[in-house]
Amino acid sequence: MQEASFLKRNGQTIGIVIGFILIAFLYCMPQFQGKKLYMHDGISWESSIHQLQAYEDSTGISPLWSNAMFGGMPTYNIYVTGVKNYVSYIQSAAEKVVPFPASLLFHAMLCFFILCCTLRINKWIGALGAIAYAFATYNPELIASGHITKMYSVGDMPGVLAGFLMIFNGRRLAGAAVMALFMTLLVGHAHFQMVFYMMIILGVAGIGIAISEFKNGRTKNLLIGAAISVAVTALAFGPSLPVVMATREYTEYTMRGGASELKKLNGGEQKVNGGLDKEYAFRWSNGIGETFCILVPKLYGGGGREKLGTGSEMYKTMTSVGVPESSAEQFVDNAPTYWGPQPFLAGPIYFGAIICFLFVLGMFIIRSSYKWWILAVSVIAVLMSTGKNLPGLNYFLFDHLPLYNKFRVPSMILVIPQLLFPMVAVWALNDIITKKVNGEELWKKIKLSAGITGGLALILGLGGRMFFDFKSYDLNHTDEQLMQQFQGNAELGQRVVKALADDRASMAMTSGIMSAFFIAAAAALLWLFLKDRIKKEVAIGGIALLVALDLIPLAHQYLNGDNFMDISEYEAQFNPRPVDVEILKDKDPYYRVLDITRDVYNDATLAYHHKLVGGYSAVKMEAYQDLIDVHLSGPFNSEVLNMLNTKYIIFGGGPNGAPAYQPNPGAAGNAWFVNNIKYVNDAKAEMEAMKAPGIGDTVQMPGSWHATQTAIVRQTFSKETGGAQTFVKDSAASVKLDKYGLNDISFVSNNSHDGFAVFSDIYYDAGWKAFIDGKETPIVRADYVLRGLKIPAGTHKIEFRFHPDSFYKNNTYAMISSLLVLVLLAAALAASFRKGKNATETDNGATAKS
Repeated sequence: MQEASFLKRNGQTIGIVIGFILIAFLYCMPQFQGKKLYMHDGISWESSIHQLQAYEDSTGISPLWSNAMFGGMPTYNIYVTGVKNYVSYIQSAAEKVVPFPASLLFHAMLCFFILCCTLRINKWIGALGAIAYAFATYNPELIASGHITKMYSVGDMPGVLAGFLMIFNGRRLAGAAVMALFMTLLVGHAHFQMVFYMMIILGVAGIGIAISEFKNGRTKNLLIGAAISVAVTALAFGPSLPVVMATREYTEYTMRGGASELKKLNGGEQKVNGGLDKEYAFRWSNGIGETFCILVPKLYGGGGREKLGTGSEMYKTMTSVGVPESSAEQFVDNAPTYWGPQPFLAGPIYFGAIICFLFVLGMFIIRSSYKWWILAVSVIAVLMSTGKNLPGLNYFLFDHLPLYNKFRVPSMILVIPQLLFPMVAVWALNDIITKKVNGEELWKKIKLSAGITGGLALILGLGGRMFFDFKSYDLNHTDEQLMQQFQGNAELGQRVVKALADDRASMAMTSGIMSAFFIAAAAALLWLFLKDRIKKEVAIGGIALLVALDLIPLAHQYLNGDNFMDISEYEAQFNPRPVDVEILKDKDPYYRVLDITRDVYNDATLAYHHKLVGGYSAVKMEAYQDLIDVHLSGPFNSEVLNMLNTKYIIFGGGPNGAPAYQPNPGAAGNAWFVNNIKYVNDAKAEMEAMKAPGIGDTVQMPGSWHATQTAIVRQTFSKETGGAQTFVKDSAASVKLDKYGLNDISFVSNNSHDGFAVFSDIYYDAGWKAFIDGKETPIVRADYVLRGLKIPAGTHKIEFRFHPDSFYKNNTYAMISSLLVLVLLAAALAASFRKGKNATETDNGATAKS
């Protein structure tokens, strides 16, 4: 009887959730056909963590340090295990039911549906909104690109907001549990830029709710709700505290910490409170007009690979000037149509025309004061998304808003209105369907909202030429690159670029008309419902169908079967090239490789096989970036490569153009005793003291530096070195690798005199400690990025151990807070079960009496 009652109460919800699973499965069907999603950034990530996983599998030790890229760096932002975050097991268990990547879309739909249930929205309308939220074009673009933690964070955000709103709406225990769960998952994904955006939403929402509560005399409810929200937020950070604190500590050493003394001395950009360089941070700034892509998706040409077809002006122009039809067709099938100010884009950020229409309508008809903080935070996000295109505001925020200067890609903040627009849209639709608003005045507001959004879509589409020239500019060099292909004929190049601009204008026109059509169709369904021509079920179903037809086919352009490949083909990408096979015959466990056949500092794929001088990381150390800027860009400083123990250099020019390799006879090895120390006062002098010929340079450089002879040390370390400048180094003196590990590495030294040794390991004093015969010894920063030790005469065991206190000390807190979150969830579920049981008993009693 109780089971039947449970199904009766929750059958609709269960059916909707099953529907979400089916939609996610159908959309990601190739994953169930023996294929795997190919993601460029995913390949890079898998490559960068391969050595970490292999180390953990073979030793059972959770690695916190990686030597795979940039000479060595902490793993906090790419791979961390051993954290006592038990809440994350919930998501892992869910992925057993709905596997990756379908899990990403299901997670987004489920969390948005929870938000709608919190707002007491009709469940079918909530399902409509959930589909709209999950298939907004930015999301499939994230998945296709491999930005997985970002996409999981997008899914978590409505869950966090749902719990937050429940706390203030009288459901404190349930709200605290929901908020704690999804905030813990959000923080656990360690995409702290998304956490920052969530905090912006909660901050503005909190201000809006506070104003409303004060006005209505509910100060007590406000204070209790605020206290619970703050406590839950603090608790949610606990399970990830080891990673949070270690990352916070590491940030001060990275490009995002802005701690480059060298740039400061060289007259580089001065940054308030550190942070990224503005030029780098604001590179992906949304154009002012580009904001309207949320309504007209192809206004700015869509993405960098759009299909124009053989009827396009581009195809006609190319074939008319002699380009073979097959070549022209191949080009227009992947045409570079995006023409906005950003360097490149996978696709537009489109919320859906109907969603925009209903959002505007919601601003007119929703009677809750919530709509004002929703509007406020949406406007703030849109303004911040423009980055350098609105410098007065955004440069000020970059310099003064805490933590903001640690993040890049301003356009990413549009995830905020991407969440709030469909939230208001379904709210407005719910108020109409439930007849909370009605009458002729409602129809006027529907017409006004449709006129605003549909009219704007038509103006932008049909009249786009009045506002835009549809030619690429700023950091987007698409048209310039096209012109360069016709250097011998400038007129022909201009014709091709003009044809592409015409196609872009045509795309904008078609897109604008389609958006206006969807808005008009949705408005027509609402009119039919208001006139009692159709039932509410038909109105909801019709609008849901329109939303699906609007969003899912467009989403499918950016994530479809073409993004999947056979598992064997996928795994073949990690196969070593012949040149890698040859290098891997060297069984030395610890040396580095420079591959100049690839983008040295923006490609991590080779990290699958080798320990690299380069690689890819958005959080590489600032000191290492300084080294790249001065000595490892253009001509590679031979002695800097030597000190990094670069044993092999891969270059082009092998048989049939295949990569070949050259051993570097000057590689200094893992460690060496130097003859002398040269003390310098600052970073600039340190870099200048390291001048040496480039690789392959036969020209003699008077006074050039030799890494194995002289260590360059900052004067501030003279106490640790004893101030000695020269050392006696006999012919048998050596420092040899004894045991290679990631969290620990050891050497054996032998020298008949006191000496100073330099190690080809990267200096990072927030965790690395050195021990000589078990006694801790201070590590000296040498040669700008390496470690140095003063070693007494004789034979000694030298150990380096990476044991960051910021990580290990906080793991106990992670365990305790994880258990508290789980207890909170259990308490909320128990209370909900009791409530449901009491409701069942009441229903049964009422039935018996009747």
